[in-house]
Amino acid sequence: MIQVSFQENVKIIYGTGSIQLTGELLKGCGYNKVLVVHDAGVAGILEHLLNSLNEYGISYIQFDKVQPDPPSHIVDECSELCNREGCDAVIAFGGGSVIDTAKGVNILRFNEGPILRYSKPDAEIIPSPGLISIPTTAGTGSETSDGLIITDVEKKVKVPILATNAMSEYAILDAGLMCGMPPKLTAYTGLDALAHSCEAYTSTRSNSFTGLILEKMIETVTTWLPIAVQDGSNLEAREHMAITSCLGGCMLTNNGTHAGHSFAHILGAKYHIPHGAACAYAEPYILEYNAAVIPEKVMKIGKIMGGEFYDKATPTEIGAVVRKLYIGFYKSLGLPPITEFITEVPDWNMLAAAIMDEPFLAFNPRKMEHNDIIETLQHIIL
Repeated sequence: MIQVSFQENVKIIYGTGSIQLTGELLKGCGYNKVLVVHDAGVAGILEHLLNSLNEYGISYIQFDKVQPDPPSHIVDECSELCNREGCDAVIAFGGGSVIDTAKGVNILRFNEGPILRYSKPDAEIIPSPGLISIPTTAGTGSETSDGLIITDVEKKVKVPILATNAMSEYAILDAGLMCGMPPKLTAYTGLDALAHSCEAYTSTRSNSFTGLILEKMIETVTTWLPIAVQDGSNLEAREHMAITSCLGGCMLTNNGTHAGHSFAHILGAKYHIPHGAACAYAEPYILEYNAAVIPEKVMKIGKIMGGEFYDKATPTEIGAVVRKLYIGFYKSLGLPPITEFITEVPDWNMLAAAIMDEPFLAFNPRKMEHNDIIETLQHIIL
């Protein structure tokens, strides 16, 4: 079977001030009534979107009950509102949780609910157009990815849903919307973009075509994220991070993630760790573990991050250097130690079993057995 090396289905409208084009875009697409999905955190910038909708006579209703790590019942509740009001399009205005919620809602405009039924591997999603994603953070890349992460509250796990037929129709990328992000949120979301870059670069689905892009993405995050954290009004830094985050979503579609996200999903759901932070805690140790089978790629990441290696460095030495570099980088951004979230010794076997069942683990370049996962967890947490 022929494997496509790179594909991107989302049409991207980029530029500072491009939020003002939303109404014109919807009118041109023939949409008349939209559901605007957002959370309370965007109150200061939401008027830019609503003004554009009003200017072009687009009717809208709002749903503002989005929660972090969106629980399935919120998606189902929002879907009921959308269908009851007869909306013909959905706008996601916010970060990854908002976009994932809106993706789920748009799926249920065309597919019978509840949303968790589509977490099953054999679940079929019929094409679901009409989603316009407008990210206000730079990290998840959900605006261009082919999946969404929903929390199964009853089981206390994050559930990935593959939604190739329900990706954004358009993404509007306006870095000016991101200038108000506080330093902590900037760091957390940016570290998610870095994890996407590193994992897509080292996954079993990676290739030379995407590798060239991903190397530049890693360089961009390590150069511009500290500036964005230090000076949130720096529009150049925000633009670099917005583009990298958006490309990260493309890379998720093409190359996927691997064990780093498997660990992050389980630890994040169990201990309420923000996703970008959970990725940052896991990633250094996953890269170190994977250096045994892909030392050249792990070394390249280290060199991009400013590390130096002697000519005959062993895979073990390469992994150790990159681990230290990565930890030093996230500490420089003000990320607290993981012990602020995990205050007691965990049930190692329980966590390892959950990670073993996480689907992204299959794309890790070095196979992880139960005991490997426990050992890696202990490095991360203790």
